[in-house]
Amino acid sequence: MLLAVDVGNTSTALGVFQGEALIANFRIHTDRMRMESEYEILIKNLFALKGLPPPQAALISSVVPPVEQELKAAIRALFGLEALVVGPEHTGLEILIDNPKEAGADRLVNAAGALGYESPTGRYIVVDFGTATTFDLVEAPGRYLGGAITIGPQTAADALAMRTAKLPRIDLLPPERVVGKNTLDALRSGLVLGYAALVEGMVRRFEEEAGEALVIATGGFAKTLEPLCPSFHVVDEDLTLKGLLRIYKALG
Repeated sequence: MLLAVDVGNTSTALGVFQGEALIANFRIHTDRMRMESEYEILIKNLFALKGLPPPQAALISSVVPPVEQELKAAIRALFGLEALVVGPEHTGLEILIDNPKEAGADRLVNAAGALGYESPTGRYIVVDFGTATTFDLVEAPGRYLGGAITIGPQTAADALAMRTAKLPRIDLLPPERVVGKNTLDALRSGLVLGYAALVEGMVRRFEEEAGEALVIATGGFAKTLEPLCPSFHVVDEDLTLKGLLRIYKALG
């Protein structure tokens, strides 16, 4: 049993693997102020909810250092385990960027997860929709080649509502047409269809520069964009958790 934890800026995913099977998956709000004892109660209740036995190991991928320390302490107190916080040195990847220490743990773990899929060309483009949206280029058998970062769709929508006097916060759902006849549809056109155009354009540019690749989308917005982005070959919302499992198995 492996407890895999992916700490993002907005949400934290906890997955429990039994062998290769993801038998439980929870998502909670990332709270930089949450303390060890609060995580203990939360994790204990989540495990009890699903009737899960204690894990034998725990791995954490994190882009929020204050949270990872509290989580580690909670996992130690609950299960007597020393959780490993995954860094570049644990991934088994050849990280071919100017400063490998700059590569976000989530991006490297996604790269490891992508390599679990078969790519006809041996190349992968991973698109991860979160607080930021990242595009990462990966090459078999284990080369991380770099990528691009832009604002996440929900972050963009929230910023627009915050910085304008009359534009409301909206649910990011595809509109029926590009030309909106009201403010709500106009916003959805720009934020959803416009974002799909951004993604398709970036994938095209990646492939023009590096060659054809298997495109894997993950993150909360991936399912929404799937019908609008023909470049997607795979949508896997659990890619980061699966990447943690692959890293754990490689570490032995």
